[in-house]
Amino acid sequence: MWRPTGLGPVGRTALMAAAIAALAATSAFAFDNMSPEQRAALEAKTVDVAATDGETAAAEGGERTIFDGVYTAEQAERGMGFFGTDCATCHSNTARGSSAAPGLIGYTLDNKYADESLFTYFDYMRSNMPPGNAGWFTDQEYADIVAYLLELHGAPAGDTELEGTEEALSTITIVPTP
Repeated sequence: MWRPTGLGPVGRTALMAAAIAALAATSAFAFDNMSPEQRAALEAKTVDVAATDGETAAAEGGERTIFDGVYTAEQAERGMGFFGTDCATCHSNTARGSSAAPGLIGYTLDNKYADESLFTYFDYMRSNMPPGNAGWFTDQEYADIVAYLLELHGAPAGDTELEGTEEALSTITIVPTP
């Protein structure tokens, strides 16, 4: 059975919007008599509520996803330097993998780590990379590398740096690319 594991306010709102849309498409519900303008207004209001819920969750330190601007562009740039010197040899410059090592973005984040906390991804990296020399970087440098990987994955930058702590990273959920 499907469970809405890890759904934050935005996810719950989107799920509700999908349910309303599904009900609106059935003849057994009162939406049958809605004009196209009324339906458009309902959809617009749902989007407004989802955006507000997401901003509120982020402001309150609640559930956030990797697409909520959880790192800065400057941090990703620092991470690019670390990645280029110590990770790209195996994972390729694009982080999409090579014959030597798997990809770190795209399918990996969208599927393997979906619904996991960003700490899970970070901790695997910190505990295993680089091979034979795990822990080579400081926790903050690993967070910088994660920021760069999020940038390569298409997650937008924000105004606050990603912290290399379990507390901070555990509040961010990896979700498939929208």
